[in-house]
Amino acid sequence: AELGEIDVLLIPVGGFFTIDAKLAGQLCDRLKPKVIIPMHFKNDRCAFPIAGVDEFLRGKKEVSRLDASQAEFKAGELPPSTKVIVLKPAL
Repeated sequence: AELGEIDVLLIPVGGFFTIDAKLAGQLCDRLKPKVIIPMHFKNDRCAFPIAGVDEFLRGKKEVSRLDASQAEFKAGELPPSTKVIVLKPAL
């Protein structure tokens, strides 16, 4: 099967239960989405044996950390090049 252009990609980055930061980065490089939202990573309220988001963010040029656990995107307002948006963990 073939994927078309991807606007927003939610991708696990914490490893252990899901893919890790390295594989997530490789997939993002291949898929070239306009927006990447990392998920399933360690945070202050998470005791799971998974990695934090920083390893995935290392080397990324366009990164924004939002003080919100949700974001809204409109087709005509997506960035011209890939941008990583880290949402505030809800759990």
